[in-house]
Amino acid sequence: MSLHSLRAPPQFLQYAPPMKQQSFFRIPTKAHGGAHSFKKRRATRPLSTKHPLHMTLRSQFAKGQRSLLKHRNPINEVIKKASERFDIKVYEKAICSNHIHLLIRGKTRVSLQNFFRVIAGHIAQKILYSFPVTEQERAAKNVAGGAPRGCKKNQRRFWELLVYTRMVTWGKEFKTVAKYIIQNTLETLNLIAYQKRSIMYKSG
Repeated sequence: MSLHSLRAPPQFLQYAPPMKQQSFFRIPTKAHGGAHSFKKRRATRPLSTKHPLHMTLRSQFAKGQRSLLKHRNPINEVIKKASERFDIKVYEKAICSNHIHLLIRGKTRVSLQNFFRVIAGHIAQKILYSFPVTEQERAAKNVAGGAPRGCKKNQRRFWELLVYTRMVTWGKEFKTVAKYIIQNTLETLNLIAYQKRSIMYKSG
């Protein structure tokens, strides 16, 4: 089954916001978090209320009983409540075994930051409450992000590095990212074969 043969969902045609010629304005590719966070943890996260964001959360501990697929319902509930609470528009989402993709847009910088914090924190809490990571697992992984073994902060860590975000332009780029997120869902459901990622999507 080819991804190109799939018809876009009805809501896909309703993405464009009521703005004039936004698709004609290019912005620099601005990413933060994920692999980009090395030695830049204190750097200001590039955010825009005029452009959508591709957001990714990835966990090295999301395996077995901690696989995100096994917690899809509570994860969807966390995303729904947080998006309503902080007035975040979620255009597309994909919950995979060890990572989550979201294509979103927020009305203020503060609301976006709160959304990132609540999403990451509440999902981790729900999973780790029932299936905590053992000291042996943490020692073996050495906890990505550079924190020393045995650090108290590591005892609560579930996600790799920081939340990854990348600003996206309206138009062709937006549709490409939305299609990519849909592709992740279809691959997770085994409806299409896995396709190799391009460098721009390797977010962590």
